[in-house]
Parts: sequence; structure tokens; C-alpha cells
Amino acid sequence: MNGGDSLRCPVCQARFRGTADCSRCGADLRPLMALAARAWRRRCAARQAVLDGHFAAAPGLAAQAQAACPTPLGRQLHLLARFLHSARL
Repeated sequence: MNGGDSLRCPVCQARFRGTADCSRCGADLRPLMALAARAWRRRCAARQAVLDGHFAAAPGLAAQAQAACPTPLGRQLHLLARFLHSARL
């Protein structure tokens, strides 16, 4: 993955178009799609943990999301979650 710009095919670097096969080289992108979906679910859970005041759980969820599929907004969420946890609000 490329740090969150847009997902790209790991074989030919074509932009991800939301299909199971790469539109350029035909590579199977289902593993990439699964990682992106896992990261999305973890970010949703991290945001919900922050909203619910569960500041101890949020940093771990955000970190898991970043490990699966890093994005700039995901990094911001992780930093916010870490701050809230360390501030013991």
C-alpha cells in the first residue's frame, strides 16, 4: 500500500477501481480489498470508542487500522486517540 493516497494494485500500481481484479494487469485484488475493509471497520470502531469516552480502547483500534491500510486521516485519528488516552479525560 502506498501510505494512503489511493489504493493501488501491488503488481502494476494501477489505481484501485473497486473491482476484484486489476483493470490493467488482472491481478486478484481481493486481499487488498479485505485489508482496506478491515482498516475501515477498525477506524469506525476507534471513532465510536472516542465518542463513547472509551479512550483506552481507541488508540489500539486506530493503530490496527493504520497497520492494515495507512491513511493520513487514520494517522490523525490515531494521534487524537493517543492524546485522549494519555490525557485521561
